[in-house]
Amino acid sequence: MTASAATGAPSPGPLASLDGAAVLVTGGSGLIGRAAVAALVSEGARVTVFDRADAADAGLPAASITVIGGDVTDQPSVRAAVQGMDAVVHLGGYAGLGMADAVETYRVNTVGTFTVLAEAAAAGVRKIVYASSINANGYPLGSDEVLPPVFPYDEDAAPHVSDEYSLSKQAGEHAALMVAARWHASVTGLRFPLVRDITADGGRTFGAHLRAALGSDPRRQAAEGWSYLDVSDAGRSIVAALLHETPAAPGILVAAPLTYLTTPTEDALDLFAASVVRRPIAGRGVGLELRRSRELLGFEASVLLDEVAPEQLVDLASFEPSRDPSRDGSGEGSA
Repeated sequence: MTASAATGAPSPGPLASLDGAAVLVTGGSGLIGRAAVAALVSEGARVTVFDRADAADAGLPAASITVIGGDVTDQPSVRAAVQGMDAVVHLGGYAGLGMADAVETYRVNTVGTFTVLAEAAAAGVRKIVYASSINANGYPLGSDEVLPPVFPYDEDAAPHVSDEYSLSKQAGEHAALMVAARWHASVTGLRFPLVRDITADGGRTFGAHLRAALGSDPRRQAAEGWSYLDVSDAGRSIVAALLHETPAAPGILVAAPLTYLTTPTEDALDLFAASVVRRPIAGRGVGLELRRSRELLGFEASVLLDEVAPEQLVDLASFEPSRDPSRDGSGEGSA
């Protein structure tokens, strides 16, 4: 018998509406977390943020939300926080390499994800959404510096993991499968790519980041399919995930449909991934297959660099192929 059946609570499943729903957001003070909170509040949700005490109120609209200080790896704190929630959005943890040592990165991300998902499911929370990553397959950050086996690639592409962060995200998706099976919970993961506020400073901040990233490790950017997602769209994708039923894993790739390049994607692949099998990609289409985000979530990104700051699009011909990877831990954005 599930927790919901035992208590008479609604059965697990996507929410019909977020208006009035009680939603817990772990890591709610991070980059994606703040966007999630804003999106949820705009939908009428009653939001509680669960984050480290030293970060829990950073940049949050305190008048409209409840803030709890806590650690996602602390089971009693998490158990108390999930009580009475209709939904839980799990964004807490390290968002890339270089933020902590390998053991701590893996510990916090794996133990934190399992703790939050398991406690939420055991408490009968109707819907759970968790942050996975484009790195769950291991290609972008891996020390082996591999490329995907095919472009565009989807969630089922065979993983090749050789770094602790990607391994932690892969483990999180396995935890989601176990939690869904044991508690019959409704769980959805989102594989976020590079997430930034692309509108900041008229797009110039994002443009500078792109040029620095391509200059230091163009192979990594190719492995990401030259993908990105504006942070407001990240918030919107979380709302969509709360309202739809999906498999617990793999996490669903969410990204803008076009790359941040002026270079046609087929030409970009000729430069940086000529040996990789490919299917046709029209124009500047992103090197990811986004069918699941459209069909399972009804989600398409709406904030595009083409419209925000087209002058910040990058001509890839300015960057020579390189094998000098940058492991700067920029990840997909602070969560």
